[in-house]
Amino acid sequence: MPVDPALVRARISDVRLSVNELLRLTSRPFSELDVDQRYSMRYNLITLVESLVSLCTHLCMEAYGKTPTSYREAIKCVAERLTLSCVKDLQALVGFRNLLIHRYWTVDDERVYREILDDFKCVEEFLYAVEEAFTR
Repeated sequence: MPVDPALVRARISDVRLSVNELLRLTSRPFSELDVDQRYSMRYNLITLVESLVSLCTHLCMEAYGKTPTSYREAIKCVAERLTLSCVKDLQALVGFRNLLIHRYWTVDDERVYREILDDFKCVEEFLYAVEEAFTR
């Protein structure tokens, strides 16, 4: 099956929706966020990573003929072929997602807040490269 441009655009849109919501939430000081907004940050980070991995898995399989065996491998498969320098940053998001999913009781919401402020330049660089390569 070839790369599905509609699926690529949909996943990119999903990632950007999550990024926009996270940026909206972090436009306020951490101390002003209520518990629902803090949980919304967690949820949107999970959604962002799930959408990113879904996109990468599709591209890895359909464009590159590889079947990734992990979330990190899916991201690496695509990011390296697009010659992005921030592969490790994208893979770190997967690790952060794993923490949110599997060890949620140890999550420091202030750390989540700080991570959100740091990580999206690489995500946007990745999305732009994917758009250029697969939706034109």
